[in-house]
Amino acid sequence: MKEGTVFFDLGNVLLFFSHQKMFQQLSDLTKIPTELLQQQFLNRGVFNDYESGRLPTEQIYRILQSHSSRSFSLLEAMQAASDIFTPNKELWSLVKALKKKSNRLVLLSNTNECHFNFAYSHYPILKLFDAFILSYQVGACKPDPAIFQRALQEARGSSFYTDDVPAYVKAARSVGLDAELYTEPPLLKRHLEERGFL
Repeated sequence: MKEGTVFFDLGNVLLFFSHQKMFQQLSDLTKIPTELLQQQFLNRGVFNDYESGRLPTEQIYRILQSHSSRSFSLLEAMQAASDIFTPNKELWSLVKALKKKSNRLVLLSNTNECHFNFAYSHYPILKLFDAFILSYQVGACKPDPAIFQRALQEARGSSFYTDDVPAYVKAARSVGLDAELYTEPPLLKRHLEERGFL
């Protein structure tokens, strides 16, 4: 067994999430049709700008208000946008086992302020992590090499990264970070055992 650093993606790895649920809840709150929400936030790239830290949460709120015929609070909007996660508890026991072996745990995620704050306050597994490399704080989203270079700076000893998006695994490998595609906990456990983390 060797101590090292294990990097985890957040969405669809530690927590499952649903953009469909997010748009539906925002539509219910704001009375803006889901199709218009998707057009304004996904098709126009606003969501990407938010995740890369180029737009603050307050501006997202103002955009929502500008398209809505009713009033709602920032807190209500954040709740509707963020209560979209389901825990992948089958994986959590593996995270706890890695922590018991004194491995350094780092979250490496494309996310935004609203989603991360909600996840951190609702899912205690994230309290086990030693560091967080988040796109909105770094100012770069995967697969931008800049976010993986930042990850390498956080590595102690041997390092390993898992993500559910093939392009992100490829990008991590391109900067020298050992990485494997996440599909299911048993296969990830095997990858970790083969590398001596467990």
